[in-house]
Amino acid sequence: MFYKKSRAKVGGKYKWFPRACVNKHTVNTQDLGEAISRKCTVTPADVHAVIRSLPEVMSFFMENGNSVHLDGLGSFYYKLSCAGNGVDTPEEVSTEQVKAVRVQFIPERRKENGKYCRVLGERVELVKFGD
Repeated sequence: MFYKKSRAKVGGKYKWFPRACVNKHTVNTQDLGEAISRKCTVTPADVHAVIRSLPEVMSFFMENGNSVHLDGLGSFYYKLSCAGNGVDTPEEVSTEQVKAVRVQFIPERRKENGKYCRVLGERVELVKFGD
């Protein structure tokens, strides 16, 4: 993973931080389908169809209060964002407080050598980009 130097204002002073570089070419569903099909016996078209169906099916289960766990990837569930709009009593709680419904993702973790490691990002090697 590449990073570059980035300046940001913190507490009235500018500080320097590493910032992740993201490639301008986004990997799309077609790219994923072709890459997955090379790792198994399923055709790219079949993989593409499954990937395209996944959001609708996940949404159905999550809208019904379930979290969705994908083995080797992690768990997804809905989370309400109320942006500091708390009320004083339980009777005042209403949907009017909700500013957004967000999808929370927690990467899967596994135990290795007595400690837990996240599946995504655990083997990321940082490489300085450019200057």
